Amino acid sequence: MKIWWPFIPALILSGCAAVPPTQDVMGHLLHAEPVPLAAVELKSDAPLLGIQPVKGELGAGAPVVELTQGSSYYRLYRLTPVHGTLHLKVTSYCACLGFDKRIAVPVVRVLTKDGQVINPSPDGYEYSVEGAHSFTPLSMTLDVTVPGADADYALVAADNSHPDTSITRINFGWGSQLDIRTYPIGRFDVRYVSP
Repeated sequence: MKIWWPFIPALILSGCAAVPPTQDVMGHLLHAEPVPLAAVELKSDAPLLGIQPVKGELGAGAPVVELTQGSSYYRLYRLTPVHGTLHLKVTSYCACLGFDKRIAVPVVRVLTKDGQVINPSPDGYEYSVEGAHSFTPLSMTLDVTVPGADADYALVAADNSHPDTSITRINFGWGSQLDIRTYPIGRFDVRYVSP
Protein backbone atom coordinates (compact mmCIF):
# COMPACT_ATOMS: atom_id res chain seq x y z
CA MET A 1 0.00 0.00 0.00
CA LYS A 2 2.91 2.38 0.71
CA ILE A 3 3.93 2.29 -2.94
CA TRP A 4 0.74 4.23 -3.88
CA TRP A 5 1.40 7.20 -1.55
CA PRO A 6 3.74 9.09 -3.93
CA PHE A 7 1.24 8.77 -6.78
CA ILE A 8 -1.74 10.27 -4.95
CA PRO A 9 -0.40 13.89 -4.91
CA ALA A 10 0.66 13.52 -8.56
CA LEU A 11 -2.84 12.35 -9.48
CA ILE A 12 -4.43 15.28 -7.65
CA LEU A 13 -2.07 17.82 -9.23
CA SER A 14 -2.62 16.39 -12.71
CA GLY A 15 -6.39 16.66 -12.24
CA CYS A 16 -6.07 20.28 -11.15
CA ALA A 17 -3.84 21.15 -14.11
CA ALA A 18 -6.12 19.67 -16.77
CA VAL A 19 -8.05 22.88 -17.50
CA PRO A 20 -6.15 26.03 -18.57
CA PRO A 21 -6.89 29.12 -16.43
CA THR A 22 -9.74 31.27 -17.75
CA GLN A 23 -7.46 34.34 -17.86
CA ASP A 24 -5.10 32.57 -20.29
CA VAL A 25 -7.96 31.40 -22.50
CA MET A 26 -9.59 34.87 -22.53
CA GLY A 27 -6.21 36.46 -23.32
CA HIS A 28 -5.82 34.26 -26.40
CA LEU A 29 -9.42 34.97 -27.43
CA LEU A 30 -9.04 38.75 -27.15
CA HIS A 31 -5.90 38.71 -29.32
CA ALA A 32 -7.63 36.69 -32.05
CA GLU A 33 -9.06 39.77 -33.85
CA PRO A 34 -12.83 39.14 -33.78
CA VAL A 35 -15.00 40.04 -36.77
CA PRO A 36 -18.44 41.65 -36.38
CA LEU A 37 -21.37 39.26 -36.79
CA ALA A 38 -22.32 41.02 -40.06
CA ALA A 39 -18.84 40.22 -41.47
CA VAL A 40 -18.90 36.46 -40.75
CA GLU A 41 -18.02 34.57 -43.93
CA LEU A 42 -20.98 32.36 -44.83
CA LYS A 43 -19.49 29.22 -46.37
CA SER A 44 -21.53 26.95 -48.59
CA ASP A 45 -19.35 24.02 -47.51
CA ALA A 46 -20.18 24.46 -43.80
CA PRO A 47 -21.50 21.22 -42.24
CA LEU A 48 -25.22 20.62 -42.79
CA LEU A 49 -27.25 19.99 -39.67
CA GLY A 50 -29.71 17.12 -39.58
CA ILE A 51 -31.24 14.93 -36.89
CA GLN A 52 -27.92 13.18 -36.17
CA PRO A 53 -25.70 15.08 -33.69
CA VAL A 54 -22.73 16.94 -35.18
CA LYS A 55 -19.81 17.33 -32.80
CA GLY A 56 -17.93 20.61 -32.56
CA GLU A 57 -15.53 22.54 -30.40
CA LEU A 58 -15.11 26.19 -29.51
CA GLY A 59 -11.47 27.04 -28.94
CA ALA A 60 -8.12 27.67 -30.55
CA GLY A 61 -8.33 27.20 -34.31
CA ALA A 62 -11.96 28.33 -34.53
CA PRO A 63 -12.73 31.79 -35.95
CA VAL A 64 -13.77 34.57 -33.55
CA VAL A 65 -16.89 36.74 -33.73
CA GLU A 66 -17.85 39.86 -31.81
CA LEU A 67 -21.27 39.50 -30.17
CA THR A 68 -23.16 41.61 -27.65
CA GLN A 69 -22.20 38.85 -25.17
CA GLY A 70 -18.49 39.45 -25.82
CA SER A 71 -16.01 38.00 -28.29
CA SER A 72 -16.38 34.28 -28.85
CA TYR A 73 -14.97 31.44 -30.85
CA TYR A 74 -17.67 30.18 -33.18
CA ARG A 75 -18.66 27.39 -35.53
CA LEU A 76 -20.95 27.82 -38.53
CA TYR A 77 -23.48 25.27 -39.80
CA ARG A 78 -25.88 25.17 -42.74
CA LEU A 79 -29.57 24.67 -42.06
CA THR A 80 -32.29 23.12 -44.14
CA PRO A 81 -34.85 25.88 -44.70
CA VAL A 82 -37.58 24.40 -42.51
CA HIS A 83 -39.22 25.38 -39.25
CA GLY A 84 -37.77 23.23 -36.49
CA THR A 85 -35.85 23.13 -33.23
CA LEU A 86 -32.09 23.10 -32.84
CA HIS A 87 -30.82 21.16 -29.84
CA LEU A 88 -27.36 22.21 -28.64
CA LYS A 89 -25.62 20.35 -25.81
CA VAL A 90 -22.39 21.63 -24.27
CA THR A 91 -20.25 19.42 -22.03
CA SER A 92 -18.29 20.80 -19.09
CA TYR A 93 -14.56 20.66 -18.52
CA CYS A 94 -13.54 19.11 -15.22
CA ALA A 95 -10.41 19.76 -13.19
CA CYS A 96 -9.24 18.93 -9.69
CA LEU A 97 -10.67 15.44 -9.92
CA GLY A 98 -14.04 16.79 -10.99
CA PHE A 99 -14.47 19.41 -8.28
CA ASP A 100 -13.78 22.39 -10.56
CA LYS A 101 -16.28 22.45 -13.41
CA ARG A 102 -16.36 25.03 -16.19
CA ILE A 103 -18.71 25.21 -19.13
CA ALA A 104 -19.28 27.41 -22.16
CA VAL A 105 -22.73 29.01 -21.98
CA PRO A 106 -24.12 28.40 -25.49
CA VAL A 107 -25.40 31.09 -27.82
CA VAL A 108 -27.02 30.47 -31.22
CA ARG A 109 -27.51 33.06 -33.96
CA VAL A 110 -29.58 32.09 -37.00
CA LEU A 111 -28.63 33.85 -40.24
CA THR A 112 -30.13 34.24 -43.71
CA LYS A 113 -28.05 33.53 -46.83
CA ASP A 114 -27.28 37.28 -46.90
CA GLY A 115 -26.04 37.30 -43.29
CA GLN A 116 -29.10 38.96 -41.75
CA VAL A 117 -29.81 37.80 -38.20
CA ILE A 118 -33.12 36.04 -37.63
CA ASN A 119 -33.99 35.93 -33.96
CA PRO A 120 -34.70 32.33 -32.99
CA SER A 121 -36.98 31.70 -30.04
CA PRO A 122 -34.92 30.22 -27.19
CA ASP A 123 -36.81 27.54 -25.32
CA GLY A 124 -34.41 27.90 -22.37
CA TYR A 125 -31.28 26.47 -20.82
CA GLU A 126 -31.24 23.27 -18.83
CA TYR A 127 -28.52 21.71 -16.73
CA SER A 128 -28.10 18.00 -16.26
CA VAL A 129 -25.63 15.69 -14.59
CA GLU A 130 -24.27 12.98 -16.89
CA GLY A 131 -23.37 10.71 -13.99
CA ALA A 132 -23.98 10.07 -10.34
CA HIS A 133 -20.96 11.85 -8.86
CA SER A 134 -18.78 14.94 -9.21
CA PHE A 135 -16.08 13.20 -11.26
CA THR A 136 -18.30 13.10 -14.34
CA PRO A 137 -18.88 15.96 -16.79
CA LEU A 138 -22.02 18.03 -16.65
CA SER A 139 -23.95 19.19 -19.67
CA MET A 140 -25.95 22.29 -20.47
CA THR A 141 -28.50 22.21 -23.25
CA LEU A 142 -30.11 24.98 -25.24
CA ASP A 143 -33.09 24.45 -27.51
CA VAL A 144 -33.95 27.17 -30.02
CA THR A 145 -36.85 27.22 -32.44
CA VAL A 146 -35.64 28.07 -35.94
CA PRO A 147 -38.13 30.20 -37.84
CA GLY A 148 -38.88 28.75 -41.25
CA ALA A 149 -37.70 29.26 -44.78
CA ASP A 150 -35.26 32.17 -44.46
CA ALA A 151 -32.95 30.36 -42.03
CA ASP A 152 -29.81 29.26 -43.88
CA TYR A 153 -27.07 29.20 -41.23
CA ALA A 154 -26.68 28.64 -37.50
CA LEU A 155 -23.73 30.18 -35.70
CA VAL A 156 -22.83 28.44 -32.43
CA ALA A 157 -20.83 30.54 -29.94
CA ALA A 158 -20.42 31.14 -26.20
CA ASP A 159 -21.70 33.89 -23.94
CA ASN A 160 -18.50 35.52 -22.66
CA SER A 161 -20.10 38.60 -21.12
CA HIS A 162 -19.17 37.46 -17.60
CA PRO A 163 -16.14 35.14 -17.87
CA ASP A 164 -15.23 32.94 -14.91
CA THR A 165 -18.39 33.75 -12.96
CA SER A 166 -20.73 31.33 -11.27
CA ILE A 167 -23.59 29.99 -13.38
CA THR A 168 -25.28 27.84 -10.77
CA ARG A 169 -24.71 25.34 -8.05
CA ILE A 170 -25.73 21.81 -8.90
CA ASN A 171 -26.89 19.56 -6.10
CA PHE A 172 -25.68 15.97 -6.18
CA GLY A 173 -27.63 13.13 -4.58
CA TRP A 174 -25.02 12.60 -1.88
CA GLY A 175 -25.49 16.14 -0.54
CA SER A 176 -22.57 17.95 -2.16
CA GLN A 177 -22.95 21.09 -4.27
CA LEU A 178 -20.60 22.20 -7.02
CA ASP A 179 -20.08 25.71 -8.33
CA ILE A 180 -20.26 25.72 -12.14
CA ARG A 181 -18.33 28.59 -13.77
CA THR A 182 -18.49 30.09 -17.26
CA TYR A 183 -15.71 29.23 -19.68
CA PRO A 184 -14.96 30.60 -23.18
CA ILE A 185 -14.09 27.24 -24.77
CA GLY A 186 -16.03 24.03 -24.93
CA ARG A 187 -17.11 20.83 -26.60
CA PHE A 188 -20.64 20.51 -27.90
CA ASP A 189 -22.94 18.66 -30.21
CA VAL A 190 -25.80 20.18 -32.17
CA ARG A 191 -28.66 18.68 -34.19
CA TYR A 192 -32.13 19.33 -35.50
CA VAL A 193 -34.94 17.91 -33.46
CA SER A 194 -37.64 16.70 -35.83
CA PRO A 195 -40.23 19.48 -36.38
